[in-house]
Amino acid sequence: MLVVNAGRDESGASGSQGAGSGFYRVGKLITSSMELSTRLERVVEQAMELLGAERGSIMLMDEDEGDLVVRASRGLDSSRAYRVRLGEGIAGWVAEHGEPLVLQDVVADRRFRGTDPSLKSALAVPLSVGGRIIGVLNVSTARRQRRFDRQDLEHLTSFADMAAVAIDNARLYEALRRDHERIDRELRMASRIQRSILSTHVPCASVRMVSRLMPASAVGGDFFSVIPLDRDSRFCFYCSSEVQDRCQNLRTEFCPNKFGFMIGDVANKGMPAALIMSVLTTTLYEIGRRQVSPRAILDEANAAFRRFFSESQYGFATLFYGFYDNTDNTLTYCRAGHEPPLLLRAADGGMEYLEGEGFPVGLMGDGDYQEKRVELKRGDRVLLYTDGLTGALNARGEVLGRRRLVELVETHADEDIEGFLDTLADEIMLFTGDASQPDDIAVMVLELEDLYDLTLTVGTDVRQIRYVINSVLETLQGFEGLKDPVTLRLCLEELLHNAMEHGNRCDVSKKVYITVKAEPRRATIRVRDEGEGFDFRRRLEEVEERDDLLSERGRGLLIVRHYADELRFNREGNEATLIFTA
Repeated sequence: MLVVNAGRDESGASGSQGAGSGFYRVGKLITSSMELSTRLERVVEQAMELLGAERGSIMLMDEDEGDLVVRASRGLDSSRAYRVRLGEGIAGWVAEHGEPLVLQDVVADRRFRGTDPSLKSALAVPLSVGGRIIGVLNVSTARRQRRFDRQDLEHLTSFADMAAVAIDNARLYEALRRDHERIDRELRMASRIQRSILSTHVPCASVRMVSRLMPASAVGGDFFSVIPLDRDSRFCFYCSSEVQDRCQNLRTEFCPNKFGFMIGDVANKGMPAALIMSVLTTTLYEIGRRQVSPRAILDEANAAFRRFFSESQYGFATLFYGFYDNTDNTLTYCRAGHEPPLLLRAADGGMEYLEGEGFPVGLMGDGDYQEKRVELKRGDRVLLYTDGLTGALNARGEVLGRRRLVELVETHADEDIEGFLDTLADEIMLFTGDASQPDDIAVMVLELEDLYDLTLTVGTDVRQIRYVINSVLETLQGFEGLKDPVTLRLCLEELLHNAMEHGNRCDVSKKVYITVKAEPRRATIRVRDEGEGFDFRRRLEEVEERDDLLSERGRGLLIVRHYADELRFNREGNEATLIFTA
């Protein structure tokens, strides 16, 4: 411990030699930590060392209660939560009057409220910052030969002035840290809420979609979402009677063959943009559930935006809205000042922009949206993105731009949809490096899957499992490897049960999607649910490490993996692909 005295010898005589340098060294020790509790402890210790006291304490003002509370002490009963009212006791008198006290006979003083009659002498000085009393510093001794005097009081007062500033700074730091932690918690919660709004569950089994959101801060104004279409007889009219009959068996409120999707960017970024994004996404979701025309949807969204945010400095948002119809593979869309998506043709590798006219949502009274339509072929892929992608900057100030984006897309077009998006995100990070980004980035990739021999969408209802299995077995009649239908039935039943019970958690509003590709010597079956997924690698490792392989948890996956030639899952763990070969 650093010992600093005011030039006092063993007999108790006082002097001032070395006090200045002592204060400097004490000050460095006190301010070496920004933790309030640590600073308080060091102030007490150094005050006792400075004056040769056996006991010491710091009492700080409780602004809410108007009390003085002991926050650090030495030589006192630390188990007691000691506090006094302002004006009561020695410390209370000092805090109320803002004046120090030197007491030669503590117990005899009428203000004494302690319980230790052995005390002889004491000092109490106010801790003040800018004329504001923040607490009291106390030291005392029980030695008869030791009596504090005016010089001791001057030393402790000087020390207290220095200590008060250090304590107040630590209190401010602690308050700022608490505020920062609270804001950080709120931002994390806001980010989770924002991401929960961004739904990407596609209600159509023949369409796959992956997405990525990379906000420039904890929350942002970029958004994307899938908007399922409400089941409605006026839309069912356009479907065949066979499709209508199948839909009637689904315990779901949404159409399994038609859906909308959107991607957008609210002007600016941060919390205000995130709040507007949340309102706009919810508005579009509610409008899109009952509309099939992108132009009509954007007209309503434009009117709502101008009504809600006309006074906001973030007065507009760019948006792309598309509506896909699986019955004829058509994509109808509108652009509201947004970056044009890229359409990659699987047949010839061609690439084209989905252009279209229209003002950003909220900018003009009439958005003048131009509705366009394009037919998709199996294997075609649509890349949607916000301008944060093409506007990404590297350390040299270079912009990624559309040309580099097209080169990246062409280079990695042959990868599967998940690998394609992962690689694209990696390439963006390699390009930007450590450079801070001026805008949020949102990317969405939609792909019309290869032609399947069977596409089914069923509700979360175990009574549908037999119907699904029978339909799959009927589809695979031409598959040369179908010698033991019991094995295939067992694998399918396990995956469907997992999807409904563990994936969708028996939520009847969620669906299970099944696709079957039947070739003479190969059969591919895919089962996807609308759950959050799971870490399938860890689950299989846990089961294999246990001795009780007949345990229900994970046993089914081992059975499926044993009988199938290949079992794989998507990245999220909510889609299983079974492959059988002849």
